[in-house]
Order: sequence, then C-alpha cells, then structure tokens
Amino acid sequence: RRGFASPRAARRERERVVVSAAIGGQTSSTETFGEFFDAWPRNRRPYLEPGTHSDYEVHGRKRLATFRPIKLTKLSTPAVEAWLAHSVDEGRYAPKTINNALAALVACLNDACRKGKLARNPAAGVQRLPAAHVERDYLRLDEIPRYLDACVPIYRPLAELLIATGMRISEAIALTWHDVDFDNSAVRVLRSGKPDGDGSTKGDRYRSVDFGPRAGGVLRDLKARQQEHDGAAEHGPVFVRTAGGRLSAPPKRMDRNTVTRSWHKAALQDAGLRDMPLHSLRHTAAAAWLTTGKPLMYVQRQLGHASITTTEHCYGHLETSF
Repeated sequence: RRGFASPRAARRERERVVVSAAIGGQTSSTETFGEFFDAWPRNRRPYLEPGTHSDYEVHGRKRLATFRPIKLTKLSTPAVEAWLAHSVDEGRYAPKTINNALAALVACLNDACRKGKLARNPAAGVQRLPAAHVERDYLRLDEIPRYLDACVPIYRPLAELLIATGMRISEAIALTWHDVDFDNSAVRVLRSGKPDGDGSTKGDRYRSVDFGPRAGGVLRDLKARQQEHDGAAEHGPVFVRTAGGRLSAPPKRMDRNTVTRSWHKAALQDAGLRDMPLHSLRHTAAAAWLTTGKPLMYVQRQLGHASITTTEHCYGHLETSF
C-alpha cells in the first residue's frame, strides 16, 4: 500500500530496517575493531581463566592485528576468510593457533552483537582449518623403566604417577593428600595448577582417575617420608619442593617449569632416550593401557576427554599395535 513494487522489494526493506534496529544506530560509529577488542577482555576478565584471558590479549595484539584499524561495522565474512587464507600462506602459525585466534574473534564479535554494535557476527560462519596431523611420541613399554630409573629422586614419584594415570602436569602438581583415595586406588582430579594459583581443570570437568598397586605403593611411601618431616598435611600438596635436601616448611608444591625444563629433560638424556615433551607421559599412559587390553572408553575416562571421538582420533590406531 505504501508503494513497494513487489513482495521482494518489501522483504528487502524489512531486512534493512531490522538490521538498522539491531545495530542500534552504530552504523555511523567510528569505533574500530581494535578499540572494541582491547576493552572486551577486560570486561570479560571475571568470567575467564587467567590463561584464557592472556591468550585473548595475545591474539588481539598479534594474530588479529590486521583487523585493528577497521571500523567494527565494516568487518565482513570475506575479510575474515581472506585473513585466514593469508595466515595459512604466511606460515607463521600452526593451524591450531590460527583456529584459536579465529575462536577469539568469533567470541569477541558475539559480544559485539550482544551489545547491539553488530547485527550479525561476520566470523561466525567461517570454517576452521582442518587439524594438522601430529605424530605423538611416547615411551614404549621397554623404555618406561629406563626413564624412571633416570629420574632424580624428588621427581620420580611424580613421574610414576603421570605415567600410571595419564594426568596433566598441571593437574598433578595441584593434588593434595585429601584428593588421594587409597582405599579405592583412585585420585580425584578437582583443580589445575595455574601460574597465579589453582583454577579449574580443562573444560571444567572433574573426574576420578584409577591407579594401580605400584603407584599406590609409591604414594604411600611418599606420604610416609613427608610425615617423618612433619610436612604432610591432609590438605597439603602431594608433590612438594625441598630445601637443602629436606622438605620446605611450610611445604610448597613443585614448580611446573622445573619439572618440565629440568628434571624431565635430564631423565631423557640420562636414559639415552629421544627428546619429547613432558606431555608425552600422558600419551605413554594411553598407549600402555591400550596395549595391555584396556578399551578406548577406559582411556577416555582416565584422560578426561569430553568425547570418545577425541580419544579415538588420538589413540585409536594403538588399539591393535604399540
């Protein structure tokens, strides 16, 4: 009635009005992506893990720098796709790093949509890069004793538990004696050690992890030695530092960097083994379970994977070979 020539023209006008209303008048704003992104992590800080907050800031400063001078409302899906392609061609970052940067961009622009600064998220539909093939190294069964025998005494109990349970190093150093259930031969994984204190586990998932008689004996001996020095409190750390050969008072838990960069590397070298990251002990646990007949579902539960698909992707080929 007001003069549209066709239903199609009416629909287009409706879309224009809806978009304008959703943007809330921001079409004329000069706010750049960089200005919005810099404020976004600060506002989100109460809801983020410290590591996630730090990662977002790094992505915004380095990997998403090309978007910083662009007006927020001028971002487009083709621009995001072009950035993704250029990042791959440039070869500076691994596909996983690029995908993580894309995830940060999507989360940031989702917040812009929520605040009415954008009608839609131009990065939401951009396809992530396929995961790169990763050769996960691990200790073979005959290499495990060599590695453990080469560990310095203070590190060996921790190494034994990492191989026996497949726990992440951040989870293991955050353990307290209250988390160890000797009666049921299990460890409750409730927290993860962060640079500025304890935080949640990966994916905020708690789990109970089984350990065998050998690891149980190692833990009992460790607790007994700590009690001799009045250092083992029920809620105290399981793996503690020492000072001058004796337990520190009050006991403080082990430093992750010391374990990773010093004790683990030294054990590999002294045992005459190839170089591999500390995380390989987690892969060692998974491979050992599968080669001794444990099902993939058991491995999933022990490692705390959210989906059996992840477990199968990482370790499915080890079900029949080691």
